[in-house]
Amino acid sequence: MEILTGNLYFVSDEFFKKIQDPYLKINYENTKRPHYFAFRDNGTKLYWLVPCSSKIEKFERLIQKKHEQHKPTDTIKIVKIFDRKAVLLFQDMFPVTAAYINGQYIKGGQPVRITDPKIIQEMEKNAKKIINLLHRGVRFTPTQPDVIKIEKIMLDELKSCRAIKN
Repeated sequence: MEILTGNLYFVSDEFFKKIQDPYLKINYENTKRPHYFAFRDNGTKLYWLVPCSSKIEKFERLIQKKHEQHKPTDTIKIVKIFDRKAVLLFQDMFPVTAAYINGQYIKGGQPVRITDPKIIQEMEKNAKKIINLLHRGVRFTPTQPDVIKIEKIMLDELKSCRAIKN
């Protein structure tokens, strides 16, 4: 499966079993959720997945509160996906290898995705900024996954796969 930036995907249960991070938003038992905005980190070849939420009002209030306190709002973005508002939670994003992306979000026979290339580019730029902050040890919430540990596990896995191929 080709993984395209801007499309939404699902993550396999195997990933969550392997990582065992209590703050990752694991798969719901009876529905195909959560789903994630994906983009590729060309430096590491990992995919970073940003959880999507439909709780628009909750996050609009949170963004408004941050604006009033003159705090940055880069960790939460509201975008249009499939003609509906959706929240991208950059504060909760995490890296995976392609092997753990187990399906594209399809609705009505169509891939669910951000269609505007400018918004995709803006979201990628925002994600890279957040990743840089994460690498410098910045924590955005007390319930933030340990993405540095996850990234190391995923990079080790990529190295093992490459070693086996060679």
